[in-house]
Amino acid sequence: MGEKLLIVEDEFIVANDLRLVLEQAGYQVCGIAASVEEARSIIKKHQVDIVLLDIHLKGKLTGIDLAKELKEENIAFVYLSANSNQQILEAAKATEPYGFLVKPFRERDVLVTLDIARYRHKHSVESKLRQESVLGIMFADISTHKTAWQQKLLETATALQSYIPFDYFTVCLRTPEEPFINGCSFLRIGFNEYQVLGAKELSVVSGLAEAKLYNLFLAAPVGKMAAVFNGKEFDANCNGNALKKMYADTFQLAAELSFPLFISNDQVVTFSFFSRNVKAYHSEHLALLIRLQQPLSAIADSMPVVEKKQLYDEPVTDNRQGKKNTPVPSFDGIVGNSSSLLYVLDLITLVAPLDASVLILGESGTGKERIADSIHQRSPRKDKPLVKINCATLPDTLIESELFGHEKGAFTGAVERKIGKFELASGGTIFLDEVGELPPDQQVKLLRVLQEKEIERIGGKAPIKIDVRVIAATNRNLEKEVAERHFRLDLYYRLNVFPILLPALRERKEDIPQLANYFAKRFCSKFNKSFSGIKGQMMSELEAYHWPGNIRELENIIEQSVILNDGKSEISLKRVLPHTLNTESNGVTPVTTVTSLGDIKNNMQRSEKEYICSILKKTNGRIRGKGGAAELLNQKPTTLESRIAKLGIKKEDFY
Repeated sequence: MGEKLLIVEDEFIVANDLRLVLEQAGYQVCGIAASVEEARSIIKKHQVDIVLLDIHLKGKLTGIDLAKELKEENIAFVYLSANSNQQILEAAKATEPYGFLVKPFRERDVLVTLDIARYRHKHSVESKLRQESVLGIMFADISTHKTAWQQKLLETATALQSYIPFDYFTVCLRTPEEPFINGCSFLRIGFNEYQVLGAKELSVVSGLAEAKLYNLFLAAPVGKMAAVFNGKEFDANCNGNALKKMYADTFQLAAELSFPLFISNDQVVTFSFFSRNVKAYHSEHLALLIRLQQPLSAIADSMPVVEKKQLYDEPVTDNRQGKKNTPVPSFDGIVGNSSSLLYVLDLITLVAPLDASVLILGESGTGKERIADSIHQRSPRKDKPLVKINCATLPDTLIESELFGHEKGAFTGAVERKIGKFELASGGTIFLDEVGELPPDQQVKLLRVLQEKEIERIGGKAPIKIDVRVIAATNRNLEKEVAERHFRLDLYYRLNVFPILLPALRERKEDIPQLANYFAKRFCSKFNKSFSGIKGQMMSELEAYHWPGNIRELENIIEQSVILNDGKSEISLKRVLPHTLNTESNGVTPVTTVTSLGDIKNNMQRSEKEYICSILKKTNGRIRGKGGAAELLNQKPTTLESRIAKLGIKKEDFY
């Protein structure tokens, strides 16, 4: 092993006990520090690989302050912590540690956590190097294209989008002589889709006269230093810069990353990234741009210096990015253009080509399976199987057989050999939905598969090597499950190499009209009905609703409305949404309060029960046969009958 490790802990007994454990395990403990200052001194003398870091230390600076420095130096670190308040824990989590140990901890917990931290750090470093190599090649290629400079900048913006997310991007050329200026702006309006704004278009969008906008350009200070502005810092910076203030107000921006490049003839080209996310940018983004400044300079050097008249005569390039004849995998079934969804799509684009494990987090009904599909389809494994398994639906006695398979005669009823899901997925991807439901004994076996890259059938005599990428998903809070000893810490970190958190539908309500129309058109086609649109009143109610069941609930409501619609007029809402039940006589609509996953589950079950009852009412209680409820719901009759029994639906509920 031999990694150099630093212990930063102000309790000497704890630190010394850790040192003995770690040295026995093969680590080279290069020092013990009680403060940030001592830790800095040791780090300067030794090439430290990993740091065990207490949050509360001697002196004014905390472990969180040191963690920020370690992150910039690309040194892995694991927090040690006693009881801390929620604010401190959130601040620690924001530094993206490679692990977290809560005192008192067992020797085994320390070694496992460090093992996982080394694994995650190694993979993150390798992926960063690969990503930078790919970007460098792309930029070198772009700089040699025989295309207009605006098109080169558009291709540059698209290449950077997954690495440095932005909602608005500007490139501005300045010279010491004020009258000379050039630039272009890109407003993100979809995935790989941008509205390209020249000065003329910006004047229209911002509502400013061209002359006034031009004066703002001239008055803007020349960028001389790279900088990151988030939240309040961004607001303060805008107050002293009228041009940025105009950008912020026009596009509702909240953060900026500015990066100037000094090219030939004392010219300065400033790349400015803007985001609506108040915590969008950090030092790693800046470090990436610094490492890529040479190929970026070659692209920036293609920008011509123009006179004022030319500034407004420049042609605007096509709004849609992409080289012709280069097919880009689509995001089938993922609908919307909200910034929170586009951020998820950027993460998919970033991680799909790699073999890292992905953990998809989010509430029930947010579309985790669709995300898994997209990751697989955009990966080098796309021509191999994508095998899906829902861990929550398998009885404990069958989980191991389903995942790993069994030999003939391995147990009573094993009349023939069964190939498990992992073996079926070899060469491809396995999607473990609701992985948080796995019982502890199966968590151990899954961990072995991830570590050893091999499985063993029940009753088998030898392990079988497999090559599988794992994508897992859960609606549980796995950190809480780990703390309560319901989920293994080591398995959590193996799965959580690249987490993707899906936003709830109530957090992306601007996507509801697009989603509603998408589902309505699909169901109208399915049921051979014409689509005449959705009534404005229905759309307003959909946008006002809280959506505890997320996209799945929206899909069910739209399907029900299409079924009950006559197909000759606009679709209207055919049942009262839960938040409009028990409306008071004064017209005030009470909102359903959701305080836990239990509340969400209850609301979803109530919604599903109402939906099934409305279909049964339409079919006069008939489930089977042509035109029966099972056919309308596109379910097997036995599945629907089982669901009706589970939800406690009786005849009086729909007659």
